[in-house]
This record gives sequence, structure tokens and C-alpha cells, in this order.
Amino acid sequence: MPRPKSKLCATCLTILLAVLAAFFAPAAVAELPRAVTAIDGLTLRAKPNAGARAVARLGILTEVIILKRAKQTSTIGGREDRWIYVQADYCPDRQDTSPYCETLVKKGWVADSYLADDDRFKPLSKWRTGKIEVEVPNASWSYSFDADGGFQFGREAWEHAGKNDLCPDEQRQGPYCVRIVKESGQLRRYRNVVRAGKEGGLLYVDSRGALCDRMSSAEARFCDR
Repeated sequence: MPRPKSKLCATCLTILLAVLAAFFAPAAVAELPRAVTAIDGLTLRAKPNAGARAVARLGILTEVIILKRAKQTSTIGGREDRWIYVQADYCPDRQDTSPYCETLVKKGWVADSYLADDDRFKPLSKWRTGKIEVEVPNASWSYSFDADGGFQFGREAWEHAGKNDLCPDEQRQGPYCVRIVKESGQLRRYRNVVRAGKEGGLLYVDSRGALCDRMSSAEARFCDR
């Protein structure tokens, strides 16, 4: 027996509305990687428990991707916090599933407060005058800091450029295209991580209280003092 037209139309309308809702629904936005804030390394654990097996130690500014969060908060290190499951972002391509990449990827649980979410940074109104200068093959950059927390950042990068590459004549130096970036603004801090604008990226405060570039190491310190 044929269905009444009114019910058939109602069913069609319901399906149409569902399709439209799915089509116009906002796409899920992947969370940006967050940087570890612990100076002496953050322990990545196999389970959301402070006594669980340590999977790895993540150095400061190591980037991690959040995979999931515990539903409830817990007391971690004497404070209310939330366990989150992360992947240490060691692979250049996060979609890489090759055996080589899999041996580098580390996954585990860490306390949420030890990760630098952009919303957690607060402006620094007081710092000290200083400077960081870094030079690596084909690039150099520098930071200058003011007592009121202001900064100036500059970077030069030398990229090989062929005749057909898009490089303004004034930026050509022999076979290279020299890319120059300049930025200024106010330093922002969360725990031991400091953000210096968008182009400069992240710096960190080391155990001596110096502000250092991520390229800094025991062999070559790139810090403001």
C-alpha cells in the first residue's frame, strides 16, 4: 500500500535537513602542537598515574600533539591538574606511518599544566635589556630585549634560487635569495616558556635564569646572558 504523501514529504524533509546540517557544520579543527615547559625534562608516562612507568623524558620546548584528555582532574605534583595523552612530535610529517617514524614517536600521559597553550601566556612588563644572536648554515637571527619586556626580532635566510624562482631582484645575492623578516612586540610568558611574537617563536628560561633560543645547548649557548 503506498505511503501517504504527507508522511513521505516529511521523511524527505528530515533527510534533507540532516544532509544540510552535516554539510554546513563547522569542520573539526586540529589542535596546534604545544611545547613542554619543564626545564629539567617532563616525564612521559605509560598510564595516567604519577607512579606509572616512564616512557621518555621530554626536554623543554619539545612539541607534543594532544590525543585525548582524562575526563576528571587529579592531584598531580600537589596541585589539581588533568592528565592528557600526547604524542611527542618527533616526525617531520605527522601522517608518516613508516617503521622509521614509528620508532621515533613516543606516546604517553603528562600533566596538562606543563604544556604551553597559547591562551596561558601573559605579557611580561618587566625583563632586562639583553640580546640573543644565532647563526647556523644559511640563516641567522637575533633578538633584542628591553627592560619593559619589549623585543625586536630579525632573521635572514639564504635560499638557493634559480632564474625562474620568484625572488625580487633586490633580494638576490648570487645564487641565493635572501629572505628578511623583522618583528617587534611584547614578550609573553607561561612558566619557563617565552613567546616572542609569531615570527620569532618560542624561547625558554634556563636553570640559570637566562632567556635562551631553542638552538641553545651545553656546547653552544644562545642566551641573553
